[in-house]
Amino acid sequence: MNRMNLALHALNRLGRWAQLRLGTAGIAGIALLLAAGIGLALATLAHRENEWLSARAEQVRARMAQIGIAHVEDHTPAEQLARFQQWFPPARQSTADLRVIFSAAQAAHVDLGRGEYSVRTVEGSGGLERFDVILPVKEHYAPVKAFVAEVLNKLPHASLDELRVERPGSAADQLESRVHFTLFYRERAS
Repeated sequence: MNRMNLALHALNRLGRWAQLRLGTAGIAGIALLLAAGIGLALATLAHRENEWLSARAEQVRARMAQIGIAHVEDHTPAEQLARFQQWFPPARQSTADLRVIFSAAQAAHVDLGRGEYSVRTVEGSGGLERFDVILPVKEHYAPVKAFVAEVLNKLPHASLDELRVERPGSAADQLESRVHFTLFYRERAS
């Protein structure tokens, strides 16, 4: 017999001995004691982890207070909205952002066609406006991709709403693309 068979045989004999000595109720009692012991061990581990996480959260709160970051739950919804809006640049920065877009196009060797520009208020935002910049581009895909990536990396308040790429014909060397960026700003003070 190999070792596995010997171990199984020994367990079988132990089980029969326990059933003869303790009976079914005794085995069930031992199983319940084992389950309770395992449950107690898991509860102790969970309690220790909870204490560690609570201590860590307290350290983070103390660190936030030390560097001057207010606790978010202490603010009213209006204050939270005002803080959210402060993360966006003011609308007067739009001209500088257009320069960033044009310099990114120049760096990627992309010639921009005459674009469409529009500004409108974001409904329900309580003070944000969106500046849509739609640019036609005739170029290969790689420079357009580099241009879009550069703009999104340099302007974190910009989003790419649309990138439409078409090949005008099978023999066409360049693609006709339409790039639609949306830049978000705090509204201008009236």
